[in-house]
Amino acid sequence: MSNFLFTVLYVAKLSINNAFSLFKTSIDLARAVELQLNPVLVAALNRFATDNENFGKQINKNQKSALTDDMKPLDAERDSLFSIIKRIVTSFLKSSDEPKKAAAKQLHLLLTPNWDAGSLPLNSETDILDELLAKYKASPELLAAAQTLDVDGTFSSLEAKNTAFKVLYQSRVAEFAAREKASGSSLKPAAVASYIQFCTALEQAVNLTPNADSIALFNKLDELRKKYHALEGGGKDTPPEVPPVV
Repeated sequence: MSNFLFTVLYVAKLSINNAFSLFKTSIDLARAVELQLNPVLVAALNRFATDNENFGKQINKNQKSALTDDMKPLDAERDSLFSIIKRIVTSFLKSSDEPKKAAAKQLHLLLTPNWDAGSLPLNSETDILDELLAKYKASPELLAAAQTLDVDGTFSSLEAKNTAFKVLYQSRVAEFAAREKASGSSLKPAAVASYIQFCTALEQAVNLTPNADSIALFNKLDELRKKYHALEGGGKDTPPEVPPVV
């Protein structure tokens, strides 16, 4: 008689996103061999899939924020202001007006390392613009150069928009964290219970009525459990690499 036992995994200790990722991958792996599984196991799989789908919908609902709609125009405005500064500076680099050309060269040196800041992830763009603006404000030469090109007001507007965006972004992060902490225990139980029930059914199948497909599925899910074991406690929220669905 076979003696297959899953690696111990305290699923309830996983963060919401890691738990959902584990469940979704497990379901995908099982669906790939569904036709070769016994009826009891398929029934457990279907129940598991339904509960996890509801779990995913709750997560999506939980992670929506009205603040996102307020952040979008602020991000667009700061991107536009930064583009205006770059365009004006670039236009004066070939100017015949030597003082303006010299001012443009000074500002261009400031901007060049962060020229593509607008294409970066939102929080990275915020940090980079903060650093750039701090260097700008700390330099009398750069402040004077901006006045020469009449972009000092644009720099001030960029700082205001970036600061406003940062405040909203941090508020949204805090909101998501509070929601997850408040609702985490209520979001997961049904999906966790179904996952455990499915794994128990699979253990019984490979021990009592084994076949090549169910054993292969068991081995893949066990490897997955070992990888997620490292994420217990929610210390990380990046799902590990998972076995391919074949």
